[in-house]
Amino acid sequence: MSRRISLLLIGFAVACHVWPGPTCARQAAAESEQQALVAEGERLWTQSPDPSNPVACATCHRDPAMTRGWAASFPKFKPLPPPHSRVMTLLQANAEAVERHYRPADPLPATTAITAFLTAQAAGVPISPGISVGQPVFPARMQALAGSVLRGKHLYAGRCGHCHKPFDLAPSATAFPRVVKGRAESLEGFIERHQPLQPPLAWDGQATADIMAYLMSQAPGRPIGHHTYQASTEGKEGS
Repeated sequence: MSRRISLLLIGFAVACHVWPGPTCARQAAAESEQQALVAEGERLWTQSPDPSNPVACATCHRDPAMTRGWAASFPKFKPLPPPHSRVMTLLQANAEAVERHYRPADPLPATTAITAFLTAQAAGVPISPGISVGQPVFPARMQALAGSVLRGKHLYAGRCGHCHKPFDLAPSATAFPRVVKGRAESLEGFIERHQPLQPPLAWDGQATADIMAYLMSQAPGRPIGHHTYQASTEGKEGS
């Protein structure tokens, strides 16, 4: 975060303290809801909700130094058992693990909370799709990611580009998962419902991963952080 932005945020916090008003109250409520979502994700990360299967995410992935970089490395190619290997977003990869280990009727709520927790853990880590710090880089996986980015570029141009410039949207992508009107929302879920006049893209589908791969390719090196979601004409088609 730049010094100028830091000073603006500090100034805003001081102003809210001295002259509290509706805007400050809304911001405080939003921050409280976001913190609750992250806390729920941490609980689900460390404790299985399935009494018959006590294995939790943290049972195997217990090193915070390693998991801290996960959010910055997605989308990336996940070498799952055939035919499921493909480029995935962090939410999609988490959903696969939640379904396999926790076996909930609906994996999305737990997955969204866990993704929010991992994204919060990654605050300040530079975005590096396909590359995890300290892990080997596989050329074939990077080629698969490049193909996903290219498909996402074409999808974005046809579905999103007439309203949202990728350079405007990409830095805001790490504001997700977010809480809207008391409901947790992932960027994948936002993409799924954002184009009511076009066939929806499933939150767990390849096309959604491709669009997000393209977006993240526009923001390499930017730090993960809790940005406010902003796009060039958000709200034009029912955001």
